Amino acid sequence: MSRPRHTDLPAVCRVEILIGPQMLSGPGMAVVDVLRTAVALAAMRTDACHIAWQWTDLQGRAGPRHLPREGRRSAHPNVVVVPGWHARHGPHLDQLVRRAGALRERLHTVHAHGGQVVGIYTGVALLGASGLLEQRQASVPWPFAQSIRRGAPTMQLVHDQAMVSSERIWTCDSPALTTELILQVLRERGLRALADSVGSILLHSAQRQRLLPRIEADSRTRMSPGAMERARRWLEEHIDQPYRLQDVARAAAISERSLLRHYRAAHGMTPLQYLHQARATRARMLLETTYLTVEAISEACGYRDAAMFRRVFSEATGQTPSAYREQFRLRPRRRDWGRDWRRNWDVP
Repeated sequence: MSRPRHTDLPAVCRVEILIGPQMLSGPGMAVVDVLRTAVALAAMRTDACHIAWQWTDLQGRAGPRHLPREGRRSAHPNVVVVPGWHARHGPHLDQLVRRAGALRERLHTVHAHGGQVVGIYTGVALLGASGLLEQRQASVPWPFAQSIRRGAPTMQLVHDQAMVSSERIWTCDSPALTTELILQVLRERGLRALADSVGSILLHSAQRQRLLPRIEADSRTRMSPGAMERARRWLEEHIDQPYRLQDVARAAAISERSLLRHYRAAHGMTPLQYLHQARATRARMLLETTYLTVEAISEACGYRDAAMFRRVFSEATGQTPSAYREQFRLRPRRRDWGRDWRRNWDVP
């Protein structure tokens, strides 16, 4: 049986990260962390996805050899990332940007050929000085807003968003947003499914965290939760048990009729619908991260009938459990244990 392939993935995605004196190192390495994770997942799933990255100094030359890179160096990257500088104040930032003037034409060339240009934190200033922010929206760090505005007088400053995309030009006001921003860039390049999987590993998810085993102290809170919260907690704590409305109502200390009425008002769905949703979330996590069979996962999610589980899961995700595992697995197949998953992509 042939494995499903992603048809929305480009053959190659080349990313260039700028590096130089007084530039922030954290955002550049965060970009590498995202790309390394994406490469590992793509290899694990045998996706036709070649991701490469390189470092370039402020004179346009190859960056230091000790920095992690993937693939051959290319003169035609698809994405250029400007990590930003450790600037003391506006005039200091202006000076640092002037020293990087040799790269302005490179930013324009990448953008003109359909690529993306990413400015992180004070790196947005180089985009402004290059003319890429003229008549475009941008998010900038507030301590350096006036300095960046001097280099891009017609820039449309966005006050209520931490990151902004405008015609393949990305800006964000904080280096802490680098991981989320690069995931968005990958989605824009057609790597949505892969970026979503990487995000599930690297980004916090409240929904997933709620499904972790509850610690003992959780049940000893001084403030008793309301009836609907008690019902919700009971459903999640008994997710692998058969559903009976009377059991949920007893846990919430209200009548079955009141439970149905108030639960729908509080959560927009019935207790059973919420339970199916929670079970589908648990099933996705188990399919992504374990080697359990579909039948075992069905039982772990409270379904005694695997056919019923497959039907509910397909309705929730649009995919069969097997197809979902093949596309979103976060662990290698057992038969691939011991192999070196680091690929040397032949990127021209």
